[in-house]
Amino acid sequence: MPDIARIQAMLDQVVDPCSIATGLPISLTDMGMVKKVTQNEDGVVQVELRLTSPVCWQAANIIAQVEQVVARVPGVSKAICIVDPTSEWTPEMMAAGCRAELRRLRPMGALS
Repeated sequence: MPDIARIQAMLDQVVDPCSIATGLPISLTDMGMVKKVTQNEDGVVQVELRLTSPVCWQAANIIAQVEQVVARVPGVSKAICIVDPTSEWTPEMMAAGCRAELRRLRPMGALS
């Protein structure tokens, strides 16, 4: 079975496209967008995401990137990424340091 720590490390390489647009690239994990990672004994890994917006136009791109990086982990036979449409993302889910840096860059109450 694949090592969950290695999977998490690979997920740290996937950056939220909207965070790039703000000038502060933040990984999906630091954004708090990775809801759950599960695996079975056959090496199938499923990553469940929550998006920052229910109408995220980058969702397909994010899903493809997640599946690509997770599939590179030794022991992964298949990588599946799904989005939970019922899960709401809030800024409080971000890593505290990233949230503080984003507030510094966008001081007009972007993350109240």
